[in-house]
Amino acid sequence: MGNLHQLIAAVHMLAFSIVIGVNAHAGEVENLIRNGDFEDGIIEWNLRTSEGATATMKEEKGESIKGRSCVFIDIDAVPGKTYWHLSLYQEGHMLEKDQTYTFSFWAKAEDFRPVVCYMEQTVDPWDEYGRKEVEVNEEWQEYWTTFTASLSEAVWPRIALGQSDISIWVDNVRFYEGEYVEEEGLGREEAVEKAGKLIMTWAEMKSVISDQ
Repeated sequence: MGNLHQLIAAVHMLAFSIVIGVNAHAGEVENLIRNGDFEDGIIEWNLRTSEGATATMKEEKGESIKGRSCVFIDIDAVPGKTYWHLSLYQEGHMLEKDQTYTFSFWAKAEDFRPVVCYMEQTVDPWDEYGRKEVEVNEEWQEYWTTFTASLSEAVWPRIALGQSDISIWVDNVRFYEGEYVEEEGLGREEAVEKAGKLIMTWAEMKSVISDQ
């Protein structure tokens, strides 16, 4: 009878573990960015240069944080410290009024440098949503901004680089509805691992029972 109770308890624990695993994957979101991992090269992406800023972008393999490819923005010159004179951006995005969004990306640079990320209105007065300045270093890190749209309108997701001529790599760009959600498998502790002490495999459960 004791073994039966242990078996029932083990089954309950296994079911609990499955629920935890499902919930860990439930944080996946629909990415509105097209070719955000640059696996199709630089298709769908544009590089804005103005007021004397000069730079080029290219697909680069072997440096990515996700998949095989990322984009490298090789910056030759910037005219000053104005962030929007040079930016990586994508067309064809809309905001819905009162909806919360998150815009995130991974980046590393040849040295420490500032970067500004935001959503920009595509017509005058060029209003910005979620503008945030971050400092990128020589290690891959994720950066993000979360905001709520005050209007329904067309926008450009922008990663602005006009403050410095230090070149930069960008990968895994995401734009989605809702608050920030960590993505699995990119150097962060998985949600299921955080609850690891509560999880037992079926083999471990059978071992526990057989030892009684």
